Amino acid sequence: MKPYYFFALLALPLLVGCAREIPPAQVGVKFSSASGTEEKLLKPQVVWVLPRQRLVLYPTNIRNATYTRGGHGGAERAGNDSIQCSTNEGAILPVDVTVSYHVDPANVMTVYKNFGTNDIQQIQTEFIRPATNWAVNSVGGQKSVFELTSKERAQFGQRVKAILIPKLAAWGLTVDDVFTGEVYPPEEVKQKVNERISVRTELDTAQVTLKRATVEAETIQTKAKEQAEVNRLLGEAGDKAVALKKIELRRKAIAKWDGVAPLTGDGRIPFTDLTLGR
Repeated sequence: MKPYYFFALLALPLLVGCAREIPPAQVGVKFSSASGTEEKLLKPQVVWVLPRQRLVLYPTNIRNATYTRGGHGGAERAGNDSIQCSTNEGAILPVDVTVSYHVDPANVMTVYKNFGTNDIQQIQTEFIRPATNWAVNSVGGQKSVFELTSKERAQFGQRVKAILIPKLAAWGLTVDDVFTGEVYPPEEVKQKVNERISVRTELDTAQVTLKRATVEAETIQTKAKEQAEVNRLLGEAGDKAVALKKIELRRKAIAKWDGVAPLTGDGRIPFTDLTLGR
């Protein structure tokens, strides 16, 4: 056997051990401690990674950085990992937050220049989480407990997203969405919120009742005015009917009169204001 065949056979297991696969939906950058970064985007394929080289992979599909109180649903770590949000009253509210993000292939070198050989999990833990904490508190610090647990809750995640997008974009990371889940106020704060909601509900009910009563009163007043007008018209019609009836009776009496003045009475000629001399 020739010497170079011998060395090739010895090196073959080492070379096989240096083969690394870049899986689908990921891209890679190969780092060499001797020559620095290889300025080339490596797409899904099998590549050789020599002993003094390191392959750093980045996901191009969407990943979720999840920070929850119970450590469930793909949370980064077990236990209470929720984001501690401070309100404008100074109350601390644990908030479940999920940040969906990915690395665009065009931004891979930007990510590498910002984070070096840190893999995506390290980036998520050491950089995305603090940035999320900052964004959540930037929004929550301007709101009250009542707003964050009721009327503002639906917009909370979108407001955080608007702040987080440019922050992560500067690092080469693309934010796809931000979801805010449960908000966990302390028990005494929860009681105050419930009391406020109860008072507000009672106020809304009273306002609805008042409005209904006002409408009913206006309806009654309008109907009363209409009825008064009807009564007035009926009264006028009655007076006219009486006058017409008198005229009708007088006409019939004239038709029956024989022209002879009555022998008794005040001497007035019937159906006139004239008086006969006596």
